[in-house]
Amino acid sequence: MSLDLPINEIKLSRGDTGLGFNIRGGIDIPHIQGDPGIFVTKLKENGAANRDGRIKEGDKLLEINGTDLRRCTHTEAVQAFLGAGNSIILKVQHGAEKYVMEQSALKNRDKPSPIPVKKSRFGFVFLLLGVLSASGIAYFVYKKYNRPTSL
Repeated sequence: MSLDLPINEIKLSRGDTGLGFNIRGGIDIPHIQGDPGIFVTKLKENGAANRDGRIKEGDKLLEINGTDLRRCTHTEAVQAFLGAGNSIILKVQHGAEKYVMEQSALKNRDKPSPIPVKKSRFGFVFLLLGVLSASGIAYFVYKKYNRPTSL
């Protein structure tokens, strides 16, 4: 999904504590319905991302060292991060999670909501009464008009 948000480039060094954030998403297990992207879901206190301060929870990660993350599985994204080395360049859209959810809410607001239909036991009763009434009328008509003819 293409978002109308600016793309920011962030350079980080992994360091001894790692990059320091968790990701969710991918085409196989989307974090947000309608957007298969990779999102930052948690920052670790002692990680490089938290110390740097530019990456936030809810940011969408588009690339790592030139590897496109927009249409990858979650496992492919994890492998890209694990193989990225100590110095990484990320392309990020800040606040993308909130933006996607707001856009989804706006789209759904214009859709008519379904009218709930409550099923009742009385439907069967009315059906049964209808069948019995029709049977009674049919019997009456049969008896009245189907008399043996006198010769």
